[in-house]
Amino acid sequence: MVRFPSTLLLGAQLILSASSHSIPNLLPRSEQDFPYPALGSDEAADYATTGYFINHFAISTRNLTASLDFYSRILGFRKMFTLYDSKTYSITYLAHAHGGKNGTGYQTALELNREKNNAQGLLEIYNLDIPTMNIESSSQHPNTFAHIGLVVPDAQKTQERLETMPDVKIVKKYGEKFTQLTDDLVIGPAVGLPPAVVAQLSLEERVAIVEGLGGSVDPLIFIVDPDGNFIEIQGEEGANLVQG
Repeated sequence: MVRFPSTLLLGAQLILSASSHSIPNLLPRSEQDFPYPALGSDEAADYATTGYFINHFAISTRNLTASLDFYSRILGFRKMFTLYDSKTYSITYLAHAHGGKNGTGYQTALELNREKNNAQGLLEIYNLDIPTMNIESSSQHPNTFAHIGLVVPDAQKTQERLETMPDVKIVKKYGEKFTQLTDDLVIGPAVGLPPAVVAQLSLEERVAIVEGLGGSVDPLIFIVDPDGNFIEIQGEEGANLVQG
């Protein structure tokens, strides 16, 4: 059996129902039913890019205090540092410990900072402390940003924990089925289906998208941070795209 890494986020989950396709059956798009995975090439990346990796993702916030509380208390990030560039402008870095994912890899703040440019999955937060900060998130004004993806050991237990936190807005619960694609689908912008896009789709195509996703969206959780940015949460078991 061919298994893809459990760290694959929405892309892997959304094609879960395609796992019944075997590698030899990956036919041209026009000759087989949807959905199906188009496997990547085994060709190595340009040697000149050796050592390249995604280090961090950056967002802006209207309220730094609220964002720090959310990402640390709710999602387990730790503050690496805040750089106060001026009286109003600051840059903050957050991280999960990189020493291990089973609770044995605790790192001090100094160790986190020492590994800053060798780490992955960091979150950078920009804040401008002014009276009026009218920045709209992708849930309020859809754009090319969809969501931040988080992997957890057990999605169902995470759901239960989130439900004990009244200040956490859950927009799609674990086990909640995706059965209809409408213009006002709350998680639409989080999965590349904002209202303006969905409005252009025929009923037939909407049905096809829902059927293609199948039950692969059911185990996903979507929440929003204090600014309205989508956070997707899925279990670490990931999904099998193909069998062979």
